[in-house]
Amino acid sequence: MNIFKEMGLSIYSFKSYGEFLKNKKGKVFGFGVMLVVIYFLITMGIPVIRFFGGESISTKIEKSVPDFELSDGELWVDGVYIYDYSGMYIEIDTDSRSVLRSAYDMQDFLDDYTQVIMMDSEKIIIKDKGQVQQAYFSQLDFEFSRDDLLLLVPYAYIFLAVFMVIAFFWMAALFFAGVLVITLISLIVASCMKVKISFGKLYTLGVYSRTLPLIIKAAISFLPFGIPFFYIINIGLSVLIVGLALQKMKQQPQAPAGPSYGGGTGNYPGNDFSWM
Repeated sequence: MNIFKEMGLSIYSFKSYGEFLKNKKGKVFGFGVMLVVIYFLITMGIPVIRFFGGESISTKIEKSVPDFELSDGELWVDGVYIYDYSGMYIEIDTDSRSVLRSAYDMQDFLDDYTQVIMMDSEKIIIKDKGQVQQAYFSQLDFEFSRDDLLLLVPYAYIFLAVFMVIAFFWMAALFFAGVLVITLISLIVASCMKVKISFGKLYTLGVYSRTLPLIIKAAISFLPFGIPFFYIINIGLSVLIVGLALQKMKQQPQAPAGPSYGGGTGNYPGNDFSWM
C-alpha cells in the first residue's frame, strides 16, 4: 500500500490498522521518518522560509538590523526602538548614557511582561521565563558592529544548516521515544481489553497512531498561545487510536490457524493476537 494512502487511512480507518501489522519493519520505520519529515517541514521549514521571504541573510540584516557599534564598553544604536505586544516588550535607546534604571528598581514594570529586552548605552536587561538578568557592556572585552555582523553571514549559513540537521534528528529521536511511551501505555490498554498482542506489534500500531496527533500539533504550533498539558493530550490521543484499532481487530473474524484433524472444527485464535 502507498505510504501516503496509509497516512490517510491511519487518521480515520481504524480497521486498516490490522493491515498495517503486515508491513515489514523497514516500511514501518520509513513511515515514521516520513511523518517526522512532514512535521519538520511544517513547523520549522515554513517559519524559516517566511522569515527570510526569499531574501538572503545579508539582505535581511541590512533591512532589519539598524546600524550599531559596541566600543569601549558602550553601545550605540542608530535610532530609538520600542516594541510592546502580547506580553513582549523591547526597548533600545542609546541616545543618552543611562536611560534605564537597574533591573531591581524596575521590578514592578518587568512584572507586567513575560519577555523583556531593554538596552541603553551602558547596559542590557533581559527577562525570560520569569528570570531577570542584567549585564553591563563594560564587562564585555570586545568590540562589535553591524559591519562585523555582515562578515559572519557565510558562517551563519553553515550554522543554520547544522542547526536544522541536528533539530531534525532530535525531532526524530523524540518521535520514536514518544511511540515507546505510547506502546507501554497501550500494553495496559490491551491487557484491560483482554487482547494478547506482542510489544513489537503494539509499537507498529503506535507509529501509525501518531499521524493525526502530529497534524494537530503542527496546526497548534502556529497559534499565538500554547495549550497547557498538550503533550499529555497528544499522547492520550494516540493511545485512544491504538485502543480503537484493537477493538476493530477484535471484532474482525479470524481465519483458522490450521487444518482440523480427527473430525475437529479447527482452532481459531479468537481475541488472541499473539500470532500476528
